[in-house]
Amino acid sequence: MGEVNANFMVVDAARSRMKLEPRSPQTVCPYSGYVGLDAEFNHPDDMKAAVEVVKHAAMSDVEEMLASAFKGLNSRSSRNSLVRIEAKVSSRPRPKPRFSRRDLLREMECDHCGRDYGVYAIALFCPDCGAPNLRLHFSRECKLVGEQVELADTLSSGRQELAYRLLGNAHEDVLTAFEATLKVAYQFALRQRPEIKAKPVKNDFQNVHFGKDRFSAFDFDPYDSLSADELAVLRLNIQKRHIIGHNLGVVDAKFAEQATDARIGETVHLIGRDIIQFASIGQKVIYRLDQWIGGTTSPTPLNP
Repeated sequence: MGEVNANFMVVDAARSRMKLEPRSPQTVCPYSGYVGLDAEFNHPDDMKAAVEVVKHAAMSDVEEMLASAFKGLNSRSSRNSLVRIEAKVSSRPRPKPRFSRRDLLREMECDHCGRDYGVYAIALFCPDCGAPNLRLHFSRECKLVGEQVELADTLSSGRQELAYRLLGNAHEDVLTAFEATLKVAYQFALRQRPEIKAKPVKNDFQNVHFGKDRFSAFDFDPYDSLSADELAVLRLNIQKRHIIGHNLGVVDAKFAEQATDARIGETVHLIGRDIIQFASIGQKVIYRLDQWIGGTTSPTPLNP
């Protein structure tokens, strides 16, 4: 966990989704939701780093103290003495130790309590207040996808192949993040309901029908906030991802049946605004998951 946004105001609506009062001497596991004392979450590498920081400070203090003591000794020695003793403290500059954790790949700021924190991959809860933060992760993915689309749009007409590659990567990133987020939420739900026995997930969440079937064990449908048109767009884009990832973007018969403007053997069309729409529809599904995990509606709006 890092610093707290000094200008952040915690509203009452946000507190209803929290497991803890922010800044308490407890921490919430961002992956499991377990609540424990701060000391239970000390990483061995962090403890070693703390020792190095104290060691550096102690050595600096000792050097400063010795230098001060010998400086006083030198000043008491007379210049006219037959024998003059002069003492010096030799020290070399020691840079202050700095540590970084390579496993903290993503920095977040909880939009419920304002705490800055870092997590690996996808986490479900803020470690400070315990509020569900699942949708924040997907929102970050959408932002990165938007930047990829913007970058592709800036390329000249002579670099269309690169632009298409960038758009293809952005499109694949949407589904990869969408699938991973659904999987994390589903596995969390299974841990809360050990009586439900389930087979390995594999790639079930690359298919809307299979995804619905998985969550039906909890009497929940993460897609129920989508209109029929949005659901159709989601299905089409999931299939488009398979064409891009496994068929080098070349339209096959299965995809041609779903997309009226696609012709077998041609390269599938990729348009930036369609990718943004795909991400936005995925965000609605993840927002619904976030509500389900938290038990209440999130008080803060989604990023547009």
